[in-house]
Amino acid sequence: MSMNISSSNSSNLQTAASLLQQLNTISNPAGTGLPVSQYVQDLQEILQQELEAPIQNQISTLQSQQNAYSALQSALQTFQQATETLASLQSWSTTSASSTNSSVATVSVSPGANVGTYNIQVTQLAQAEMQVQTANMQTSATGTSSLTAGTLSIQPTQLNNGQAVQISISSGESLQDIANAVNQYTQQTGVAASVVSNGQGAYFLALSSIQTGSNYGFQVTDTVSGGSGGQFGFQTLSNAQDAEIVLGSSSGTSSSGSSGTTVTLTSSTNTFQNMIPGLTINAISTGSTTVSVVQNTSGAKSAVTTWMNAYNTLVDTLRQDTAYTAPSSGATNGSSPTVGPLFGDPLAQSMVSELASQAMQAVSAVNSQMNSLASIGIVLDPSSGHLEFQSPSGFSSAAGTLPDGQQMFDQALTNNLSDVEQLFGVVNTTASQAIPTSGVLGNLYNYINVLLEGNPNGTGQSPISTAVQSLSQQQSTLQNYLNTVQQQIQQRVQEYEAQLNQLNEVMAQMQAQMQQLSAMFGQSSNKTTG
Repeated sequence: MSMNISSSNSSNLQTAASLLQQLNTISNPAGTGLPVSQYVQDLQEILQQELEAPIQNQISTLQSQQNAYSALQSALQTFQQATETLASLQSWSTTSASSTNSSVATVSVSPGANVGTYNIQVTQLAQAEMQVQTANMQTSATGTSSLTAGTLSIQPTQLNNGQAVQISISSGESLQDIANAVNQYTQQTGVAASVVSNGQGAYFLALSSIQTGSNYGFQVTDTVSGGSGGQFGFQTLSNAQDAEIVLGSSSGTSSSGSSGTTVTLTSSTNTFQNMIPGLTINAISTGSTTVSVVQNTSGAKSAVTTWMNAYNTLVDTLRQDTAYTAPSSGATNGSSPTVGPLFGDPLAQSMVSELASQAMQAVSAVNSQMNSLASIGIVLDPSSGHLEFQSPSGFSSAAGTLPDGQQMFDQALTNNLSDVEQLFGVVNTTASQAIPTSGVLGNLYNYINVLLEGNPNGTGQSPISTAVQSLSQQQSTLQNYLNTVQQQIQQRVQEYEAQLNQLNEVMAQMQAQMQQLSAMFGQSSNKTTG
C-alpha cells in the first residue's frame, strides 16, 4: 500500500528539520547543540557576582577594620611605653659634665646633679689582692706533684666574719686539684685560685681576690703536716686597696657641705657614684683633673620631644583610620568619597577627641602658672592634631605674634624644673621607666590603660580587644554563610548543566528523527511524482 502525502506537508517537515539544525548549531563553536560550557560559565559568573561578591566585600571591610584596630592597639602600646620612659626622673637630666683630663678620670651626670666646678686628684686606684706560689714549682698543672700533705689556710679581711678557711692538701695532689679545692670556698673567702705557667715549664698557684677594695684582702698560711713551716712560699704581688680621690670644689658645694674645702673620698672600685649628688666619677689613672657640671636642658627637651613625636604618631594613625575625604572637584560624576577603615566607628572617633582633651587639660595641685602644656609652650595644632612647640606666628594669619614655645619651654626647665616635672607627673626613680599616677602623663596613661586593659587598675575587658573579637566573630559568621552560598551556587550550576545536556540529547534525537522523516518523505514524493 502506498502512502499519499501532500507536497505541502513534506515541505513543512523539511522546514522544521532545517530550523532544528539551526538551533543546534547556533553560537556553539564546539559542535552542534546548545553551548553548554558557555551557558554554565555565564550562569556561574552571574550568581557569584550577585550572591558571593556582596558577602566577600563585607568580610573584606570587617578584616580592614580588624587590622586597623590591631595596628591602633600597637600604636597605643608604643605611646604608653614612651609615656613610662618620660615619667622616669632619669629622662629629665638638665645638666652635663665634662673632665679636662679624661686620661685621669671621666664623668657622667644623672638628674639631681649640682652645677659647679670640682678639682679632683686621683691619688690611688683600686686594686685586688694577689699572692703567688714561689717555692716548689711543679712541672705539670694536673699531674702528680712533689708536694707533701699539709694545710692551706685562707683568712679574708671582712668576708666570713674574718674567719679562716682550712683546706687540706694530700701528698702528691696536683696543683689543679688544690686550685679546685680553694675555689669551692670562694663565696666565703672572696679568693679565686688558678694554675699559672711561667712559660718555661714551671707551674705554680696564683690566688687573687675576686673584687677590688681593701675589704677583699686576705692572708694565706700553709703548713706541712707534722712540721711548722710551709711549702708554697706565697708572696704578695699586689695588696687589696680602695681607690682614693681628693676632692676640692672651686665653685658649688662639696659633699661635706662647705664651699672651697677638700675632702678625701674612697671607693672599693674605681667608680665614685653619687658621692657628689648626681655625679659619677670613673678614676682611670693617678693625676689631676677638673670636672665641670653645667646647666644643659637639651637632654630633658629631647626626651619631651621624643614623647611628643610618639603622641603625634598615635594621632596620625587614628586620624588616618577615621578619615573622610570627599571626591575632588574634578572627579567624575558618581565617584565615591574615600573613608578610613574606622570611619564612623564610635570608639575610634571618641579617641581622637579624648586624647587631645587628656593631653591639654589643666592639671590641679600644681603651680597655677604652669598647670598645662600650653603654659610651658606646648600646644595642639588644630589642623593635624599634633603636639608642637608654639610658633610665634600661631596657626592662622589672625593669630598675631605669640611667645615662642621653645623659648618658653627652655626657660621653664631652667628656672622652674621641679614645677615642670610636677606638671608632667615625673616619678623619682633610678629606673629607666616608671608608671605615672599624676600630671599630664598620669592622665594620658590612665586613659590608655582603660583602652588597653579595661580600667586604671589593669583589670577588666579592653574596649579595643572587645572590638577586635567582635569583628573576628562577624567575619567567621559571614564566612560560614559564604560557604553555604557557594555550595548552593555550585549545586544550581550543576543542575543547570545537567538540564542543558539533557536538552541537547533530546534535540539530537529529534534531529535524527527529523532526518529520517525527511528522507522518507523525500522518497515517497519521488514515487508519487514518477
